[in-house]
Amino acid sequence: MLIMLAPYAPHAAEELWHNIGNTSSVLDASFPVYEEKYLIETSKEYPISVNGKLRTTMNISLEATQDEVEKLALGNEVVQKWLEDKTPKKIIYVKNKMVNVVV
Repeated sequence: MLIMLAPYAPHAAEELWHNIGNTSSVLDASFPVYEEKYLIETSKEYPISVNGKLRTTMNISLEATQDEVEKLALGNEVVQKWLEDKTPKKIIYVKNKMVNVVV
Protein backbone atom coordinates (compact mmCIF):
# COMPACT_ATOMS: atom_id res chain seq x y z
CA MET A 1 0.00 0.00 0.00
CA LEU A 2 2.87 2.35 0.80
CA ILE A 3 4.39 1.71 -2.62
CA MET A 4 1.14 2.81 -4.27
CA LEU A 5 0.89 5.81 -1.93
CA ALA A 6 4.44 7.02 -2.72
CA PRO A 7 3.63 8.91 -5.98
CA TYR A 8 0.92 10.93 -4.19
CA ALA A 9 2.53 11.47 -0.78
CA PRO A 10 6.23 10.64 -1.12
CA HIS A 11 7.41 12.10 2.19
CA ALA A 12 4.73 10.39 4.29
CA ALA A 13 5.19 7.09 2.41
CA GLU A 14 8.96 7.23 2.91
CA GLU A 15 8.58 7.89 6.64
CA LEU A 16 6.11 5.03 7.09
CA TRP A 17 8.28 2.75 4.91
CA HIS A 18 11.21 3.22 7.30
CA ASN A 19 8.97 2.87 10.38
CA ILE A 20 7.96 -0.66 9.34
CA GLY A 21 11.60 -1.69 9.17
CA ASN A 22 12.77 -1.20 5.59
CA THR A 23 16.22 0.32 5.05
CA SER A 24 15.96 1.20 1.35
CA SER A 25 13.76 3.89 -0.16
CA VAL A 26 10.10 3.25 -0.95
CA LEU A 27 10.79 4.76 -4.38
CA ASP A 28 13.20 1.90 -5.15
CA ALA A 29 10.63 -0.79 -4.32
CA SER A 30 8.96 -2.57 -7.21
CA PHE A 31 5.36 -1.69 -7.96
CA PRO A 32 2.79 -4.49 -7.37
CA VAL A 33 2.25 -6.79 -10.34
CA TYR A 34 -1.23 -7.17 -11.81
CA GLU A 35 -2.51 -10.73 -11.42
CA GLU A 36 -5.94 -11.43 -12.89
CA LYS A 37 -6.51 -14.54 -10.75
CA TYR A 38 -7.07 -12.30 -7.71
CA LEU A 39 -9.76 -10.28 -9.50
CA ILE A 40 -11.99 -13.14 -10.68
CA GLU A 41 -15.05 -13.75 -8.53
CA THR A 42 -15.94 -17.37 -7.89
CA SER A 43 -18.89 -16.92 -5.55
CA LYS A 44 -21.62 -14.40 -4.82
CA GLU A 45 -23.55 -13.56 -1.68
CA TYR A 46 -27.20 -13.98 -2.66
CA PRO A 47 -29.92 -12.27 -0.62
CA ILE A 48 -32.65 -14.81 0.11
CA SER A 49 -36.13 -13.36 0.55
CA VAL A 50 -39.35 -15.02 1.67
CA ASN A 51 -42.50 -13.29 0.38
CA GLY A 52 -40.44 -10.27 -0.68
CA LYS A 53 -38.77 -9.68 2.69
CA LEU A 54 -35.05 -10.30 3.16
CA ARG A 55 -34.55 -13.17 5.61
CA THR A 56 -30.94 -14.30 5.10
CA THR A 57 -28.00 -14.31 2.73
CA MET A 58 -26.07 -17.25 1.30
CA ASN A 59 -22.66 -17.45 -0.34
CA ILE A 60 -23.18 -19.53 -3.52
CA SER A 61 -20.82 -20.38 -6.39
CA LEU A 62 -21.35 -18.40 -9.60
CA GLU A 63 -21.20 -21.67 -11.54
CA ALA A 64 -24.28 -23.08 -9.76
CA THR A 65 -27.33 -23.72 -11.91
CA GLN A 66 -30.79 -22.38 -11.15
CA ASP A 67 -31.93 -25.74 -9.75
CA GLU A 68 -28.90 -25.97 -7.45
CA VAL A 69 -29.44 -22.42 -6.15
CA GLU A 70 -33.14 -23.13 -5.52
CA LYS A 71 -32.32 -26.36 -3.64
CA LEU A 72 -29.70 -24.59 -1.52
CA ALA A 73 -32.12 -21.76 -0.73
CA LEU A 74 -34.94 -24.13 0.23
CA GLY A 75 -32.53 -26.22 2.32
CA ASN A 76 -31.43 -23.22 4.39
CA GLU A 77 -32.68 -23.49 7.98
CA VAL A 78 -33.73 -19.81 8.15
CA VAL A 79 -35.85 -20.22 5.02
CA GLN A 80 -37.29 -23.48 6.42
CA LYS A 81 -38.37 -21.60 9.54
CA TRP A 82 -40.28 -19.03 7.46
CA LEU A 83 -41.85 -21.68 5.21
CA GLU A 84 -43.41 -23.45 8.24
CA ASP A 85 -43.65 -26.78 6.34
CA LYS A 86 -45.59 -25.16 3.48
CA THR A 87 -44.64 -25.76 -0.11
CA PRO A 88 -43.53 -22.66 -2.00
CA LYS A 89 -45.87 -21.49 -4.76
CA LYS A 90 -43.09 -19.92 -6.75
CA ILE A 91 -39.35 -19.36 -6.56
CA ILE A 92 -38.10 -16.24 -8.29
CA TYR A 93 -34.42 -16.52 -9.21
CA VAL A 94 -32.51 -13.68 -10.81
CA LYS A 95 -29.09 -14.94 -11.88
CA ASN A 96 -26.25 -13.41 -9.82
CA LYS A 97 -28.73 -11.08 -8.07
CA MET A 98 -31.26 -12.64 -5.69
CA VAL A 99 -33.66 -15.45 -4.76
CA ASN A 100 -37.24 -14.88 -3.59
CA VAL A 101 -39.42 -17.69 -2.25
CA VAL A 102 -43.16 -17.01 -2.51
CA VAL A 103 -45.34 -18.98 -0.09
